[in-house]
Amino acid sequence: MPLDSYRYIFIVTYARSGSTLLMSLLNHCDGTCIRGENRATLYHLYRATEALRDTFRRGQSGRQEERDRPWFGAHEVRPARFRRQLLASFVSAGLNPPPGTRITGCKEIRHHHPFHDDADFAAYIAFLLENFPGAKIVFNSRDLGAVRQSAWLKNRPPKQVETMVKTCERRFKAAQAAHPAQCFWVDYDAFTAQPQRYGALFEFLDLPYDPKRIAQVLHKTLDHQPQK
Repeated sequence: MPLDSYRYIFIVTYARSGSTLLMSLLNHCDGTCIRGENRATLYHLYRATEALRDTFRRGQSGRQEERDRPWFGAHEVRPARFRRQLLASFVSAGLNPPPGTRITGCKEIRHHHPFHDDADFAAYIAFLLENFPGAKIVFNSRDLGAVRQSAWLKNRPPKQVETMVKTCERRFKAAQAAHPAQCFWVDYDAFTAQPQRYGALFEFLDLPYDPKRIAQVLHKTLDHQPQK
């Protein structure tokens, strides 16, 4: 199915930030299907498309028609076609939105590792926004103390958790500054304390805002604690 069959929302965050709640809120809108985590599959697809584009560049820098050339055939690869087909396959098989879906996407918490550095993250965000029609990104953050005390992370070294949160938030802020019309920041603590703040998010995403439905979702207990 072509990529332009949908428009896209990506929740970009880190562990224990309240992203499952945010995903649930968006999924209560008709025609919306935002999937959960997929171990940063989209990042790895981004790296694959960059690798093939670099291969093509090497093919243009010298003749690679001879069979004994180290980059034999590099000039024949088709990186743009590869990218389109790869991302279309991710949507159809990875997201697999049900019939009636108009808006799809996913949330992901892995934005500290495996990225090489801040520039790699910035290029990845640009890749998402450039290649998925109508794409919007929602950055989700939470108070560091609450993240440290969450069930999944309370036994991790505090400095390790702090580094994860600060690295991610630095990257998120830079990306939002670079793409202000396509990125929105949700502060979990502020939004859950004042649910009316979600109105601005839903307006940004062009989704119907229903305060009663949001209240219902906020009061539902989420069950994704670590398994014993």
